[in-house]
Amino acid sequence: MRSPMLVFLALAALACGSLRAHEQAGAACEPSTEASRSLVLSFYRQALVGKDIRAGFERHVAPGFVEHKPDVPGGTREDTIDFLEGLALELPEARWEILRTVAEDDLVFVHARFFPVPGAQPYALADVFRVEDCSIAEHWDVVGPPREGQPNTRSRF
Repeated sequence: MRSPMLVFLALAALACGSLRAHEQAGAACEPSTEASRSLVLSFYRQALVGKDIRAGFERHVAPGFVEHKPDVPGGTREDTIDFLEGLALELPEARWEILRTVAEDDLVFVHARFFPVPGAQPYALADVFRVEDCSIAEHWDVVGPPREGQPNTRSRF
């Protein structure tokens, strides 16, 4: 038979470990500008760069997400997943490349390149995400097509 003191110590250790895990999970979701930046980068890397679209949305995007991209009919989370999954099927070798981010309060801006096919000139992307309660709540974007034939020779990147 185990001593009551040994049982108590074992239960106390389990409780402390569980409390630490809970505190760490809560700390990871403490709203801040840097937490928002980290969340958006994690989403972008998983859903777009890693092409794990649905899992990226399920992990990082709020159920009531609002999409402002005019190409996405309905503008809901599921509509956006469908749009991106369709894009991935249509352009299986497409590639996103994150260049820089800027975060301010609950907004995170991502400047990226999008290559629809290998060897193609990139599109310039400016994605804006709004974070609420440690989830992505809204998205806007501005897409610039390849620069071919443009009078200004400076790069968008």
